[in-house]
Parts: sequence; structure tokens; C-alpha cells
Amino acid sequence: MELTVNIKDQAKIAAFLNLIKKMDYVEIIDVKEGSDNLPLEHRDLLDKRLERIKNGETTFKNWDSIKMKYENKEI
Repeated sequence: MELTVNIKDQAKIAAFLNLIKKMDYVEIIDVKEGSDNLPLEHRDLLDKRLERIKNGETTFKNWDSIKMKYENKEI
């Protein structure tokens, strides 16, 4: 069964995705975000990233782990 979910509060998308990724019986097939407010260059980068994920060349990254990487890095 496939289910379409619309998350109204954009700030909670990552938390929702992290929650359902923990469920071994749920598979994330596709993620689409409204990109009306993004510059064209950013949309292109995101489209290329999603294509690499779809092709199995990379995976979704957990934002908390990426954030920690940069918080612990001295500039």
C-alpha cells in the first residue's frame, strides 16, 4: 500500500522522516517538497541529489549527524 502525506509545517519534515525511517516495515519511496521559494540553482542541486539517491549512488543523511559534524569542527 502506498500513502501520500502532506506535512503542513515545513520545519517538522525532517523530524517526521526520521521517525518513519526507524520503522522497519515502512519504505520511503519518494520525497517531494514544495520548491517554489528556492532559487533555481538550489532546486537543480536538490534534483541531482534526489536522482543519485534514486539510483542507489548515495543515501539520505541524518541532519543531526551532519549538524554535529560542523558544530564540532573548528573554523
